[in-house]
Amino acid sequence: MTAANISLPPDSRDPGHSSLTSLAQLFGQTINGMQVQAIKIPLFQRDYAQGRHSQQARLVRTRFVADLCTALDGDQVLHLDFVFGDVVEGTLYPLDGQQRLTTLFLLHCYLAWHQQDPAPQPWHAFHYATRPGARKFCEFLTQCRPDMATENLSAWLRDQARYLPTWKHDPTIQGMLVVLDTFHERYRGRPQACLDAAWIRLTKEQAIRFLLLPVAAQKLDNTLYVKMNSRGRPLTEFENFKAELEALLHRNPAIDPRDVKIFSEKIDTDWSDLFWGYRGNNHLIDEEFMRYLRFLMEVRAWRRGHRVQTKQGNLQALMSLSTLLLDSTAAHAQDDFAWIMQALDIWLEADASGTRKPKFIAALFSELFTREARSATTPLRVFNFRDFGEIPVGVDLFHACCALYGTRSWKLPHTVLFYGVLQGLMTGLSLPDLQPRLRLLRNLIEASEDEIRADDTRNNMPALLSEVDTLMADGPLADVKTFNKVQVRNEQAKRALVAQHPSLLETLNHLEDHELLRGGLTVFDLTPTQDSATFTQRAAQFFTLFDGPTQEVGAALLTKGHEGRIYRKRNGYRFTYLGATKPRQTGLWEDHFRARNNEHPHPSSVALMALLDDMASGNSVNTVVEQFTSGTSTPKDWRYYLAKYKAMRSTQLEFAGNYVIADGAGYAICIPKSDSCDGRSFHHDAYLLALVQEAGIALRHINNEGWPRCFPGDQTEVRHLKLRRSGLQIRCMEGGWGLSNLPTQADQRQAFDDVARRHLVSNGVCEIPQANGVDTEDRIVIGAALLRDLVDAGL
Repeated sequence: MTAANISLPPDSRDPGHSSLTSLAQLFGQTINGMQVQAIKIPLFQRDYAQGRHSQQARLVRTRFVADLCTALDGDQVLHLDFVFGDVVEGTLYPLDGQQRLTTLFLLHCYLAWHQQDPAPQPWHAFHYATRPGARKFCEFLTQCRPDMATENLSAWLRDQARYLPTWKHDPTIQGMLVVLDTFHERYRGRPQACLDAAWIRLTKEQAIRFLLLPVAAQKLDNTLYVKMNSRGRPLTEFENFKAELEALLHRNPAIDPRDVKIFSEKIDTDWSDLFWGYRGNNHLIDEEFMRYLRFLMEVRAWRRGHRVQTKQGNLQALMSLSTLLLDSTAAHAQDDFAWIMQALDIWLEADASGTRKPKFIAALFSELFTREARSATTPLRVFNFRDFGEIPVGVDLFHACCALYGTRSWKLPHTVLFYGVLQGLMTGLSLPDLQPRLRLLRNLIEASEDEIRADDTRNNMPALLSEVDTLMADGPLADVKTFNKVQVRNEQAKRALVAQHPSLLETLNHLEDHELLRGGLTVFDLTPTQDSATFTQRAAQFFTLFDGPTQEVGAALLTKGHEGRIYRKRNGYRFTYLGATKPRQTGLWEDHFRARNNEHPHPSSVALMALLDDMASGNSVNTVVEQFTSGTSTPKDWRYYLAKYKAMRSTQLEFAGNYVIADGAGYAICIPKSDSCDGRSFHHDAYLLALVQEAGIALRHINNEGWPRCFPGDQTEVRHLKLRRSGLQIRCMEGGWGLSNLPTQADQRQAFDDVARRHLVSNGVCEIPQANGVDTEDRIVIGAALLRDLVDAGL
C-alpha cells in the first residue's frame, strides 16, 4: 500500500531539474523536450491499493482524502513530494507516485461531474496498462455523468449499461469505486458554490501540487523500478506509518524542520540499527519498531492527560496517537517530539570514532533486574516478568516491549516500570542512583494492582506516570497519592526504620524480595525504636518459615492468638482467612500479607512476630504447634482444634484457607471451597472431618453423598454426618455432639441405647465437659470413641 508522501516543498533534495505542477497543469508541460499528452501506469506496476478494505488501507485512505479535501476547502497548498517518471513519445510513465496520481485522477473525475460543462479535459488521458479492464474503466469514468444526488455513487456506476460485469473481479476498479464513494461521503450535499470553488482550487490554482522528477527514458525497466522504490511489493504497515508521520511533522509549523530532517534520517539509519538485534522471525524490524514507538506515544499521551485506546492494532494506534500528540493542533507537539527522539537516542552510544551504535541493552537490564531469588539486593528482583511467558526476553524490558507491547502478555504494570527505567536513564541517573528508585517503584507497582488502571471507569495512568517522574527525581513520598496508599505509608515506615538503623537496609531489601512479600512489609513490625537484632532475626526466620510446605504455618500462627483476616461477620459467624496449605497457593499468602487500607496494624502482625521470635529461640514450627496442643492450660476452643487436627486443614482438601467460624468458642466451622460466602457451592465441615478421621471409620458407613465436600447452602446452616445403616445424624454443637434421627427399629434402637448409656448421651446430646463455655476435654477424642461404637454396633 503506497502512502502519500505529503511534505513541504523540497529544497536541498531537488536536484534542479524537477517541475512543480498539478495533475491538471501537467498536461501541456515540456519534459525531456516533449510535451506530456497522457499518463500511463506501467504494466509492471501493481493494482491500485488505496481502495482496499484492509484496516491499513482504510486508515491511509481516510487521512489522504481528508488532506486533499482540506486543501481544496481552504487556502493552504498541499505538496505531495516527488513523482518519479519519464516521458516517452508524449506519455508520462510514473515509476513512483502511481497511487497518488490515481487518487488525484479520481478526485478530478468526481468534481468534474458537479460542473455544467461536460467537455473533454486533457487529464482524461489517464490510463492503466496493468489490466485492460482498468484502462476501459478510466475511459468510462471520464465519459459518464452520474446522478450526484444519489446516496450510493458506486451502486449508480455499477448499474450503468457500459459497466462491464467482469469489472467486479478487477481489484483496481473496485478500489477506485471505494475511493469515489469516500469523496462522495465528503462532498455530498455541499452547496454548488462550494463545489465550484473546490474545482477552481484543484484545476486553476494548483492547490494540490507535486514535483515531477524525470529519469532517463532508456532505463524504464524493472531494475530501475526497484531502485526508485516504486513498490513492486505492498508497503508494510511501518513504511506507511513513517510516510504519514513525516508528512504530519512537516505540516506542523511548531516543529523545527531541521529536527524533522534528523528524525527522517535516523529512522532509517541509527534507529533501524537499534532494532535490528531485536528483529523477529521475518527478519524485519517493522513490528518491533512500531511496538516501541507505540509505547512511547501512549505514555506521552497519558502524561498529557489523554485517554488511550489500548485495544487498537499497532498501526491504528500509532496513526491516532501521532495526530493527538504531533498534529499542528497539539499544544505540546514540539516538546513531545523532542521527548520521543530522546527516548530513541537513549539506547545509542558513540564508539571511539564517534559513530552512534546501539548500547549493550541486555547487559544494562541484567545489572538492573533479575527474576531469581538471591541474597544480594542488586540486581532487583522483579516478579511480573513471568507474565512474558516463553518469549526469551529474560529481564530485558526493551526487548520485551519490542516483542510484546500491545499484546496480552504486556500489562500496564510493565508499562509503568519500563517508563520508570526510561525516565531514570533520560534524566542521567547513574545505576547506583537508579537502582533504589526502581526498587521503590517496584514495591508500589506490586501493591497497586487495583490502582494501575486505564479503562473507561478509571484512568489513573496520567497520575501514575506523573508520580513515576516524582520518584525518579527522588521527590517526597508525600506527593505520591495515586499508587496504593497503604504501600506508600509502608515505604515511609521503612525509611524511618532505616534512618534509625542504617545497617538494616540490606536486610530490609532482601526481605522485600521474598516471593510472598514482593516489596510490601505491612505485616512486619517496623517500629524505629525496636532492636535491630530483633528485626534481623525475624527476617531470617520468615525465610525459614516459608521455605517448605505451608500446612503447619497456619496452625503455628493460631498458637499465637491469630484470628486471621476477618472479611465479614453475619448471623453470629465470621468469615476469615487462616492460611493456604498447598504449595501452589502461595499467591493467597501473598495477598494476605498485604494490609488493607483500614488495617493498622496488620491483623496477622502480632501473631507472626511472636511466632518468628519463638522460632528464633530454637523452636521449630512443629514444636510450637505440639507445645500448644499438648499444653494443659491451652483453651480447647476453635484454635486448639484447627491446630491439632490436620484433617481440618488438609492439603487433600479443595479449599483456599478460608473458614466460616461461629462466634465464641467457635464450635461450628465451615470450610468453603474458595473465598465465597454464598450458598452456590458445597462445603466441608471442619469438626466432622476431624471426627471421621479420628474415628477411623470406612467411607461405606457414611451416607452423605459426595463426602466430605457435601454440604450445600449457606455456610451458617447446620451440617450433619449421616450413618448409612441406621440413618442416625451427628452434628457438632456448642455443648457437645448432637444426635438426631434416632433409629426406630427395635434392634437398632436397643443398640443405640446401649452405646448412649456408655457415653453418657442424654436427650440426644453427648455433652463435653466445659468451663465458661469452653471445652476442658477434647471433643474430637470423645466424639470419635462414640462414633466408633455406633458403627461397631451396626448403626
